[in-house]
Amino acid sequence: MRRRRWPAAPPPATEGIVVHGPVELVTSRDLSLRLAEVVAHPTGMLLRIELTARGRSADLARHETRPLDDPDDPSARWSYLAVNVQVDDMEGVADPRHPHSTSKSDAADASEYHSAPHYWIRDYPESGTITLTAGWKEIGLLPRTRTITLGPNPSMRPTR
Repeated sequence: MRRRRWPAAPPPATEGIVVHGPVELVTSRDLSLRLAEVVAHPTGMLLRIELTARGRSADLARHETRPLDDPDDPSARWSYLAVNVQVDDMEGVADPRHPHSTSKSDAADASEYHSAPHYWIRDYPESGTITLTAGWKEIGLLPRTRTITLGPNPSMRPTR
């Protein structure tokens, strides 16, 4: 298995084709994680993931993603949803692109944190399947692995 990193990058400007989604990865009282969709492009695929945390998990998520502007704060740390993607014989960490995070509090004990990161994977699987592992242990979301069948890339033009 070859290792690589899938750096945060925008997808191509051309429209892609939705090949999969949505699929629930985790559903619990405090956390939900889903692969909203996979969009195929001739040069790769875009993964759109949605995370919602409630209660204590939401508080932890806000703490983990707060601005770290005080270098003397011993509690300062940063973490985020860890996503690992395997495409054929390559596997690696995927970096989020422009995660949109919002949080709200309707009452002192009812809070919510939402994030919808996008991940550009510059390869599309020849096998038609990917393996996705996602987790954020700092907020109580243990890594979950799911193999997802996408099929052949419909955005590829046949060669003649």
